[in-house]
Amino acid sequence: MKTAYRKFLERSQNCLRRILRKPAWDFNRFVADPRQEKGRRWKFPTLMRALLCGFLTNRASLRAVESLTECGFDQRVPDSTLYDFVGQFSGDEVADLRRQLHAQIRTDWRSKSLEPVDLPCGVVGVDNKTLWTGPVPQAHDPHAQVVHPPHGPAYAQVRAVRSVLLSAASKPAIDQVAIRADTNEGGMFPEVLQELEATYAALIEIYSLDAGFCSRANAQLIAEAHKGYIIGLKGNQPELFREAERVLGTQTQAEWSSTWEPYQGDQLRYHLYRTREMEAYLDWKHLKQVWRVEKEIRTGKSGRIERENRYYVTNLHWGRLKPEQILAVVRAHWAIENHCNWTVDVIWDEDSKVWCGQGVGIQVLGLLRLMAYNVVSQLRCRYLQIREQTRAEKRRWQEWCDILFLLIGQAGRNLFPHRQATAGI
Repeated sequence: MKTAYRKFLERSQNCLRRILRKPAWDFNRFVADPRQEKGRRWKFPTLMRALLCGFLTNRASLRAVESLTECGFDQRVPDSTLYDFVGQFSGDEVADLRRQLHAQIRTDWRSKSLEPVDLPCGVVGVDNKTLWTGPVPQAHDPHAQVVHPPHGPAYAQVRAVRSVLLSAASKPAIDQVAIRADTNEGGMFPEVLQELEATYAALIEIYSLDAGFCSRANAQLIAEAHKGYIIGLKGNQPELFREAERVLGTQTQAEWSSTWEPYQGDQLRYHLYRTREMEAYLDWKHLKQVWRVEKEIRTGKSGRIERENRYYVTNLHWGRLKPEQILAVVRAHWAIENHCNWTVDVIWDEDSKVWCGQGVGIQVLGLLRLMAYNVVSQLRCRYLQIREQTRAEKRRWQEWCDILFLLIGQAGRNLFPHRQATAGI
C-alpha cells in the first residue's frame, strides 16, 4: 500500500471516528429498544450499529451485514436476528429516529460544515421519494398506498417526503417522513413544514419545492412563516400556468445565460427569463415573481438544438437573488434527484434491496440509510478539494463505501465510543 493512500485511510478513519463518537450518534440517547426485556441476547446499540455499518459499506443484504459483523464486531450477528429486530419497531421508534437524524444535522450545523456554498442563504429542497414498491399482499407498512394503474395489476408503494439542504456542499438529507395512505406529498407538506421550522428555523431561508407541492395554501404557509418559496409550476395549476406561458413564453431576450458546459457527450446551458407582471395574480397575494428557466442542449453528434422550459413561482423580492444565483438554486433543486435520491437508488438500491418489509421496517431502514448517506457525503465532500488540487479523479460513491468497508473491518468497534447504556427517550 502506498504511503499516500495509507495516510488517506488514517485521516478518513480519524474523521469517521470523530463523527460517530458525537452524542447525536448514540442510539440509546434517542431511540427506545422495541424488544421485550425477556430474551434479549444482543445489546440494542450493537444491532443498530450493525445495520448502520451495513449501509455505510453498501452491503447487499442482511446476510452480507452478518458477514461484516464477523470481521468488524466482537461477535457475528445473525441476519435472522437483525430481521426480527427491525420488524419489531413501531411508529414511536420511527419518530425517535427522525429526532436523532435532526440532532445529527444540528451537530453538523454547529460545526460550521453546513455553510451555504454559491448561495447567500440556507435553501432546503423538499421532494417526494418512493421507498418501496411491491405486490399488495406484501405491503405490511400502515403507510403503504395501493395504486390501481389503468392497465395492469394493482401494486403497493411506501412513499416519503424527503428534505435536503441544497445550499450545503454535502447536500445532507435533514428529514424524511412517510406519506400517509390517505393523502399525497402536497397534503403532507403542512406537517413537514411545521417540523422543519421547529427544528431548523434559523438554518432555512428558502424552501424549494417541485410542482407536486404547488398550491396557494402551501405557499401561504411558507409566507406566513416569513420564509421564501420557489415552487415548480406545471399543469396542476392550469390558470396560473397558462398565464405564465403567455407572459414569459414568447420572450427571447434572456436576463442571464450560463456558459456552455459538457454533459454526457452533449453541451448544455441555461437561460433565465422572469417577470413581475403576475405579482399577486389569482389571489396569490404573496407572489412576487414568475421565472422561466430554459435548458438548451446541443447534441454532440448532429449539433441539433433542443430546448426545455420550466416555470417557477416565488415570493422572493426581485433583488434577493442575483440572476446567476437563481439558476444555481434551480439547478440545486435537481440535486435532490441527481445527488441524494440518485445515490440511495443507484448506490444503495433503496427501492429494490428491501432488508425487512415487516411493520415499519422500511421506514426504519430508510432513516438509517439517510444517516449513512450523510456520513459518506460528508467524507466525500471533505476530501474532494484535496483531489481537485492535485487534478486526480474524484472518488466515486462506491469507492467510498469500499474504503469504509476497509476501515470498519480494521477498526471495528473502536470507531464507536464505550458508553454506559441509557434508556431511550
